[in-house]
Amino acid sequence: MLGKLIKFDLKSGARIFFLLHGILFAAALAGRFAFMDRLDFNEVTPALVSSIILFSSVMLFLLIAVCFCTWLLIAVRFYRSLFSGEGYLTWTLPASAVQHLWSKIISGIIWYVLDCIIISAAVLILVTGRNVTEAYSMIEPEVTAELGISLGSFGLWLFVLMIISCFSSVITTYFCVTVGQLFPAHRVLCAVAVYFISGLIVQFISMGLMLLFRLLPGISFYSRSDDLIAQYLFEALGLSIAIMFAVSVIEYIGTHYIMKRKINLL
Repeated sequence: MLGKLIKFDLKSGARIFFLLHGILFAAALAGRFAFMDRLDFNEVTPALVSSIILFSSVMLFLLIAVCFCTWLLIAVRFYRSLFSGEGYLTWTLPASAVQHLWSKIISGIIWYVLDCIIISAAVLILVTGRNVTEAYSMIEPEVTAELGISLGSFGLWLFVLMIISCFSSVITTYFCVTVGQLFPAHRVLCAVAVYFISGLIVQFISMGLMLLFRLLPGISFYSRSDDLIAQYLFEALGLSIAIMFAVSVIEYIGTHYIMKRKINLL
């Protein structure tokens, strides 16, 4: 039954998901061949810098919009199938609350992972042109010296963090929606409020832990020598993963308890 639930969830959101990411991918291809490949970095002029800033801003806005739409797709699907009128039918299926929850978690993670892969591919399409790579080769030693690792390795670690954060993002979204349905009215608004409040709490805890472990950007960061900047990045990355894991466990337990004991479809 779990497999059928996952298949149904993926099928229900496939059209919107692939339409949005198809637009993003097409925009990346168009931007690569119509703009990026035509840039001449041998003559850096104010007009060149302005055009790059404008193009980068447009692409960044598109990337953020696609990410937001993916999150919205996951959140709306979870709410509609379990806590709206459709939920009356969903809860009559021969599946436990745990199966319903994990079907949504697995399908949500699949959407998020695909989102990360497509977005990363779109960025690579934009920045791997011959003229861009040749221009970067001239400053590569300085960038590598500042980071302590190559830019490619740094990007790979960011990609790994994005993939790991997929699980945390899904659990957080479902936790907020589930807590929101406990309220007698304005459930969507309450879910949004829970999302921002819980995010604020996690941010305060994260800043406190970073301060405790001397990982908060500031004097302790800038006082490090160049060869320790990479170490700082890895330490901050490790702490971020640990915080995401701890928060995910707590929010999963809360979501599981509410779905098993506190479901309210009225």
